[in-house]
Amino acid sequence: MSAAFPLIAQSICDSCCGAYQRARRSQRGAALIVALLLTALGAAVATQLLAPLAGWLSREYRARDTQAAYTLADAAATWSLTVLSGDARTSTIDHLGELWAISLPPTQVEGGTISGQITDLQSRFNLNNVAPQGLRSEANVIVAKLIFARAGVPAELAERLADAIDNDLVTASGQSEAQVYGARMGNQKLETLADLLTLGGFTAAHIEALSAFVDVLPDAGSINVNTASAELLATVLPNASGAQWANALAVRGAKPFASITEFSSALGVQVPDSAFSVSSQYFQMNSTISFDLVKHAIVIRCRRLLGVAPTIYYRSVQNA
Repeated sequence: MSAAFPLIAQSICDSCCGAYQRARRSQRGAALIVALLLTALGAAVATQLLAPLAGWLSREYRARDTQAAYTLADAAATWSLTVLSGDARTSTIDHLGELWAISLPPTQVEGGTISGQITDLQSRFNLNNVAPQGLRSEANVIVAKLIFARAGVPAELAERLADAIDNDLVTASGQSEAQVYGARMGNQKLETLADLLTLGGFTAAHIEALSAFVDVLPDAGSINVNTASAELLATVLPNASGAQWANALAVRGAKPFASITEFSSALGVQVPDSAFSVSSQYFQMNSTISFDLVKHAIVIRCRRLLGVAPTIYYRSVQNA
C-alpha cells in the first residue's frame, strides 16, 4: 500500500499539472482572442474618428485654397488694370505686339499656379452696334448679315436682332414687330451673347458659331483692325480682293496701323473710320488659378477711356 501511494500521488500530480497547462493554454488563447478583438475594436474606433477628421481637414484645406484663389483673383485684376493703364500712357494704338497681349504662362505661386491672358474685345464685332443708342444702323445691320452668313447662321436673324435692340416698334419693311414676330420685341441692348436665345430664332449652335466673330459690349465699339482676325476683316470688307488682303496683312505684320487712313491705303479700299479703329476701349482678362483641391476660372471685363483709369464692369469667379 505504501509503495503504491507515490505512484498514485504522482499520477494525481501529473493530472493536475496537465489540467493546469491546458488551462494556461486556454487562457493564453482567450487572451489572444481578446487582444485581437480589442485591436479590431480600436481600429474601428480610430476609423470612425479619423473619417470625420479627414473630412474636416479636406474642408479646411478647400476653404484655405478657395480664399487663396480669390486673393489671387484680386491680384490678377489689379495686374491687368495696371498693364492696360501703363499701355495707355505709352501708346495711342492697340495691337498684338504690346505687353497686354502677351499671355502669362502657368506660374508657380505658394501652393499652386496662376496663368492669364488679356484679349481685346474689339477684335470682334459688337452686336449692339446694329442699333447704337437704340437707333438702327443700316450699315452695321449689313455687316451683321455678312458675319451671320459666314458663320452659317441665317442672315435674316440680323433683322430680328436689330428690331430687338432698336427703340421703335416697326420692322424695316414697315410692319409692326408684333405682326412679324408674334410679340413685341424688348427694344433693349444685349448684355451677353446668351441673350440671343431670348429673342427667338437663335439657338445655342448659332451662338457657338458666331462667338469667333462677335461679342457684346455695353456701348458701341468699332472693330480694331490691328487685332481683328483676317477672316473677320475679309468678311466685313468683302470688296477687297485676295491680293489686296495679302498686302494689307503683310503691312500689318511688319508694323501695326497708326490710323484707319493707313489701313485703307494698304488695303486699297476706302474703309469707314466710324466702324473701324486702331485702338480699343474694351478688354477681357481670363485667368486660371489652381491649388491642390480647387481650380478657379476668372473672367474680368474692363473699359479703358482716354485719360481715365481702366474700370471693371464685369467679374466672374467659377470652379473650373
